[in-house]
Formats: sequence, structure tokens, C-alpha cells
Amino acid sequence: MNKNFFRQYNKLILGSIILFFTALLFNHWTPYAADDYSYMFNLSDGSRMTSIGQIFSSLAVHYTKYGNGRLVSHFFVMLFLIGSKWIFNLVNTFLFVLLILSIYHLTSHKKACSLLLFFAIPTLLWLYMPAYGQIFLWLDGSINYMWSYLFALLFLSVYITLLRGKSLLKQTWKLILFCVFTFLFGNYSENVSFSVIFTGFILLCITMYGQKSFRKLFIYVLPIVCGALGYLILLLSPSGSAKFSENLSLSLLFKNAIEIFTEYYNACRIPLILFFVLLGIAIYHKLNKTEILIALSFFFISVICSGMLMIASYLPERSLANGIVFLLIGIVQLLQLLRGSARLECISLCVCIYLLVNSLMSYWEGSYDIYRVHKEQAVRDAAIENSVNSGNMTIGVPIITSTTKYSCKYGLLDLNGKDADEPFPNVYVAKYYGLDQIYVIYPDSDNE
Repeated sequence: MNKNFFRQYNKLILGSIILFFTALLFNHWTPYAADDYSYMFNLSDGSRMTSIGQIFSSLAVHYTKYGNGRLVSHFFVMLFLIGSKWIFNLVNTFLFVLLILSIYHLTSHKKACSLLLFFAIPTLLWLYMPAYGQIFLWLDGSINYMWSYLFALLFLSVYITLLRGKSLLKQTWKLILFCVFTFLFGNYSENVSFSVIFTGFILLCITMYGQKSFRKLFIYVLPIVCGALGYLILLLSPSGSAKFSENLSLSLLFKNAIEIFTEYYNACRIPLILFFVLLGIAIYHKLNKTEILIALSFFFISVICSGMLMIASYLPERSLANGIVFLLIGIVQLLQLLRGSARLECISLCVCIYLLVNSLMSYWEGSYDIYRVHKEQAVRDAAIENSVNSGNMTIGVPIITSTTKYSCKYGLLDLNGKDADEPFPNVYVAKYYGLDQIYVIYPDSDNE
């Protein structure tokens, strides 16, 4: 059995090993940044968190006063900030590889392994995901964004498998565990959780109608209800008003929709064109309708995730990633579908080759930028250590910036100047290093 397993999946195992060590290196080169420092300290008393028990008191304050209702994701953020960064590096790397494998497995539907298509998946993410370093490498960002995609695919796998005519929840204990999972997933992300749970419900309704088995499949409504309850806890957090724009009106919503979908189109123009070209080919050649529907489901999630940003009060670039990632998964679904046809396999092959060749320079530039930020952070850490050892508890340091989206410093506030009105993140960075004050020295500054 083991020999057959390795013979069948040797390409995916090899690809996963290469991907793991590459991602681990990128994670190692990514320092703490921005919100990481603030979540290291208990919001209830300001102390450095060193135990799991402290997380719950900090989460209580976060939920009621400062946060956005995402208890589950911020629990993980605080948990991994207690221990060594290496623990997070290993876990985050493993989950990144698991995400790629999940995308490949969910879209493959028993097709033979293709190492070329396997590497095309992280390449799509590398090329077209905005704020890549914040989404996949930054501690706070990875847990809030990348991990939500993995959990979303786990949720969707149940309803996609059901649509394909099989069940993953035949045993009662599996159903109970899945209900617990969906409750936690419902609380994980404002737009990812809602979009995915709603789409799962639509897929269930389509399956019920197609199979004419309302009573038999009705039990699958229960996990969706549990997910909705988890989302309701997120939505009704006392601090939740910070998530929404004030004075919303139809004209404002329309204006926001135009701006959001313009940014969405500009960020993923090529993937959108590729998706609809592949979709048109699949429809024209009358390929499997169920698999085409699954591809459209991923696009549907992409649109909902992006559309929900209309009511948001704060829109960093990484917010668009929630919609774009499901569009990219839809592309993989269509590539897998074409690969299953002898007449159309060459199209899938050519697209994968194009992506890999087109990404070579981007991989080099992004990797170097991640490494350069790592080296500058190491120089800064050494300077801070020398300052502390010499008894100087106030220090100015050069700013660390990123030139590409692949470093976590891209789009994140590094440090403020000495006389800035905004104390974040300086006050938390200073506490982390045991300093009285830390501030940034700009190149044209005369500060010592």
C-alpha cells in the first residue's frame, strides 16, 4: 500500500518538499511587523503575554473595545506570538503547502498528478495576489488571511464532494466535528466566512434539487447554521461598528461598488480574462457541467468577497486578496477540467508553462526583496541590542521599506518619527525590545 501511494503521488510529494523549504526560507526572512508587536501584550493590563490564560482576558478586551469580532483568528495570532518565531515559521509553511495541496486536490477530481500544474498554483498566487508578503508571510496577516482560505476550502470540500455525488459526513461524529469547525470558521473572517458559507448553502440547494433528496441531504443544513451563528458573534461584537462605514446610503454604496470593482479589475485583469476564456472553451466543448458549476462557484465567492468591501470603513490593499484568491482557484479548476480532455489538454499545458516562464523575473525580484528586508532588520536588531547593553534606552533607527509586494513591510507602517502624534507602533516595538523609546530616523533628518 505504501509503495503504491508513493508511486501514485511521488510527483506531489516531490513538489511539496521543494515548496516547503522555499516557503520556510521566506518565512524565516520575514520579521515581526506592525500589529504583531501590539498583540504581544495583554490588552487588559499591558503585560507581555507568556501563557494561554492571558490570551482570553486580552481577547475579551479586544472583542468589546478595540477589535473586529474575529475571536478565533486573533486567538491564533496571540498564541503564536507567545512562543518562538520559528514555531510560527514551521506551522505557517506547513499550512501554505497544505493550502496548495488542497487547491490541487479539490480541483483535480481523480485526475493523474501533474507537477507542472502543481507549481502553477503557487505561481498564480505569487503573480496576482496583492500584498503577497502580508497575506502569506506576515504573522498577523497570514493567520487572518491565508489560514482563512485553507479553512474555506475545507468547508467547501464537503459541499463540492456532495455535488459530485459523494458524502464526507456519513458518520455522526464527523458531522458533529464539522459543525464545531463551521462555527469557528464562521467567526474567522468577515467576508471570506460569509461568502463561503453562503455559497456552500447554494451548492447544497443545487444538489438537493438535482438529486431530488431533500430529506436525506437536509442534515447538511446544520453545519451551515452553525457557521452562521459563528458569523453572527463576529458581526455583533460591541466593537464591530468600526468595520462599517458611517452614514451609508444607496448613493455611497453605489460609489463604493464602482471603486471596489474598478480596483478588483485593475488588480486581476489578466486572471479575469484567463478565467472567462477558459470558461468559454469549457462551455463550448460541453465539458462536465458539474465541474463548470464548481468553477463558477469559486468566481461567485470572489465577487461576493469583493462586493462586501462596499461597506467597509478601512480598505488596505490586502483586502482585495480575499476575492482574488478564489478567482485564481476557479482558474485552477478550469485548467484541471481542460486537462481531463485529450483534445484540450494542450491548452492547460500551455497556460501552466506561460505562468511559470512569466514568473521567473518576478520570483527573483521578490525573493531578493524579502531577503534584503531581513538583512536590514538584522542590522537594526544588532543596533538595538548594543544600545540596550550600553544603557541607552532611547534610540533612533533607519526606516525599513520594501520595493515589492513580496515583503511584509510593503504597505505596513514600519515606525513613526520621534515627534509624530501617532504612538503606534513605536510604543509596542519599544516595549518588545525593552526600550523607553524608539523612533525612525529619515535619511534627511539631523536627529542622532
